[in-house]
Amino acid sequence: MRDQRPPSAARFYLALVHYPVYNREGDIVATSITPLDIHDLGRLALTFGVKGYFLTNPYEAQRRLVAEVIYHWQAGFGGEHNPHRKRALGGANVVASVEAAFDDVSRGEGEEPLVVATSARPVAGAVAAEDLLLRAAGKPVLVLFGTGHGLTDDLLSAADFALDPIGGAGDFNHLPVRSAVSIYLDRIFNPRRF
Repeated sequence: MRDQRPPSAARFYLALVHYPVYNREGDIVATSITPLDIHDLGRLALTFGVKGYFLTNPYEAQRRLVAEVIYHWQAGFGGEHNPHRKRALGGANVVASVEAAFDDVSRGEGEEPLVVATSARPVAGAVAAEDLLLRAAGKPVLVLFGTGHGLTDDLLSAADFALDPIGGAGDFNHLPVRSAVSIYLDRIFNPRRF
């Protein structure tokens, strides 16, 4: 069967990062995987034609839980019961780290991906999401989304670049990660200038 993704999304990956991220006190922690994220990221990835997505967590018990959820919807009763969910979870991967996601994409694509970070905090040199595909110039792309209170400064600085934060109406800026992923994907694949 021919790949139905638009060419711009055919080499595009997401990673929901659970470590290293900050907690509300500014400590570096690992957050727990939220089951809703597994399903909702799959639906977002499929909607926008993203090739795959990663849930990263350093704890084996967390990864095992995610693998069981994915198995239920891919090979178990869930896939028979809800074929749409089965299809949406087709691009799901669970790995121990951002580095593991990077390595998986590199192996699958035959070249290293461009690593792009997101943050609710301003990052020096950040670019507009609408410009990402032009900057990628056909290279594979791995976009990192932080949980908790965001990606660590070290992870932000290790990325090739960051995307501009999503602005709100006031000084509160702490979107649910699923909402942030939705907004960024819309801006990347349906760019509009306001």
